[in-house]
Amino acid sequence: MAVDETKLEQISTVILQLDDSKVPRNIRAGAKDAVEKWLLNKSKEMDVRIAMAQNKLEELSEDPNIPMEYGVLILQVLTALEQLLGEV
Repeated sequence: MAVDETKLEQISTVILQLDDSKVPRNIRAGAKDAVEKWLLNKSKEMDVRIAMAQNKLEELSEDPNIPMEYGVLILQVLTALEQLLGEV
């Protein structure tokens, strides 16, 4: 079954919740990057888009400066991306 673009857009919306003043600028930039350069980039293959976004978010989740509630948010997104990757 092909992954629906709508699912990627929903996940992107969740990722963009990191665009909050409590979140360090580098993490906000990285999250935006994961969405714009990878997840919503229709010129790349679906599995590459998901895997690269996952990779970027994993890096961000390891940042010691991320507020705890946003760390949890990233982990939830990573789980969702993992499931999508299994569907590709």
